[in-house]
Amino acid sequence: MNFGPDASKEDMLQEDPTIQLNGIADEANGSTPNPPERYGQPLPKEWIPLYRKPMRTPTRRLRVVCIGGGISAMNLAYKIYHEHLLIDKDVVSDFNIFEAHEEMGGTWLVNKYPGVACDVPAHIYTFPFEPNPDWSAYYASGEEIWHYFKRTVHKYQLARGLKLGHRVQKAEFDEESGKWKLEVKNKDGVIHDECDVLVSAVGFLSHWRWPDIDGLHSFKGRLMHSAVWEKDFDWKGQRVAVIGNGSSGIQILPKMVGSAKHVTNFIRRPTYITPGLGSGIIDGKEQYIYSEEEKRNFREHPEQLKEYRKKIQAGSNRAFDMFCKNSHAQDVARQSTADQMREKLGGDEELAKKLTPEYEVGCRRATPGPGYLEAFTRDDCSLVTESIKAIEKTGIRTADGKLHEFDAIVCATGFNVSHRPPWPLIGRGGLTLSDAWAEEPYSYLSLCASRFPNFFMFSGPNAPVGHGSLMAGLGWSAEYMTSWIRKMAEEDIKFIDVKPEVLDEFNAYADEIMQTLVWSGGCQSWYKNNRTDGKVTAVWAGSVLGYWAMINQIRPEDFEIRYRTKNRFRFMGNGRTQMEYDPNADLAFYLKK
Repeated sequence: MNFGPDASKEDMLQEDPTIQLNGIADEANGSTPNPPERYGQPLPKEWIPLYRKPMRTPTRRLRVVCIGGGISAMNLAYKIYHEHLLIDKDVVSDFNIFEAHEEMGGTWLVNKYPGVACDVPAHIYTFPFEPNPDWSAYYASGEEIWHYFKRTVHKYQLARGLKLGHRVQKAEFDEESGKWKLEVKNKDGVIHDECDVLVSAVGFLSHWRWPDIDGLHSFKGRLMHSAVWEKDFDWKGQRVAVIGNGSSGIQILPKMVGSAKHVTNFIRRPTYITPGLGSGIIDGKEQYIYSEEEKRNFREHPEQLKEYRKKIQAGSNRAFDMFCKNSHAQDVARQSTADQMREKLGGDEELAKKLTPEYEVGCRRATPGPGYLEAFTRDDCSLVTESIKAIEKTGIRTADGKLHEFDAIVCATGFNVSHRPPWPLIGRGGLTLSDAWAEEPYSYLSLCASRFPNFFMFSGPNAPVGHGSLMAGLGWSAEYMTSWIRKMAEEDIKFIDVKPEVLDEFNAYADEIMQTLVWSGGCQSWYKNNRTDGKVTAVWAGSVLGYWAMINQIRPEDFEIRYRTKNRFRFMGNGRTQMEYDPNADLAFYLKK
């Protein structure tokens, strides 16, 4: 039957009344019920019934579960609900976010220590779909970032499937059904659930840890970890020890100096205190406060805000040469950073020697620290580089035998960065992810793990966390995941699983690249799971733009793909495309001239 340009959808459906363009077909409606004959002979027992729907009409809706309600989950929710409309297009039946806390927010909900802030310019630590003209400063505080995320979630209704106070405590893949079986704990007990696609959005800095120091909990004063800050802690007039000089310790210490009686920072090794990412835009200053006029201009002229954001982002991306070993950019960065640190220490050569590393800038995470170095020039702030032997009732005893007495000890000692989940995540053959990664965490593009089908990760091993803004990488990762979700629904795929040989080859080549970059240098770093030598497990082997190029399109050839039926081409449906049933579609789109 031929249809004219004015034919209605109803006219078209008369040709095949079993076609339902706005719903999932079942076997009774959408398939040929009885085996036909082909060339006069009956088809074999493996006959696959004709799916009488337009090509790539999903045969079922996929249920997607995301573990964790931080910015990664927000990115994925936006892709599903707004950008690709996967629920409206019958690709996803529902999308649930299981968040252990009673609010969304991720790291910016949990980290409430004094001075918490982002060292990435606020205008590129922003969702690409929701620019914020009202950032108060070039580098935003943790509280301001959290409120921005809350507004965004409300504006776009990203929490539709959110389940707060739900902690996933077990996930096991069932190969026969192609589904993940979940155990989830909430205030009422343990519930059992299942999903077709499981996404981990818990982040790589989510499991904080106490330092391994003898006698830690024998201390009789105030003891706390930076990741679980106690709001009622008043350090005024107190003798306070801050253990650690990662980003948390560097931000906390200056906030205490001046009001505490004395602050002592215990460090095991020096770290570079650098200008903030993108500080060239603000003439190398430590901070810049936007005027009301500037914010109003950004609101009224979004194209100018876009150009401003692009300028910051482009500058960050062009600075990648600094991370290449023996490059001119690295030499310049190393010398200029050392000179700047010495200047902030008031020219004190002894302090500069203790606080300035000898390895490459960026080998450990380079951290800006407004006020941190300057604090050591004061009489009420001290630096101790002697190793800690033990913690006693009244203070910290160092290896030289000296007892340093304190009223409070703050452990800014970081997180478990092994990437191994603290609960059983069980893949094919009963293998747990913790066992698979017992020696080293080996991921595929930081997004997948071999033998763990239909499982994706945000910021998994070797993610782009060392260069540029994390926000861009999270958006690209969400796009990658939604591409697979769509393909699985449209092509009736039961599960996908990274081939083991692909995983091995990818990691072997990425490790070769890594040897040319400063992250594999001679420092001890959480990038290497707190080791000096060995595999770099946290950072992507290359630039953030290189990461985009690698995940911009999925590579099905890298996966074992298992289909729900015995003929992978059943997605061809009735041999016609969905656009043919749209009377307004351009059916001559391929004529370009």
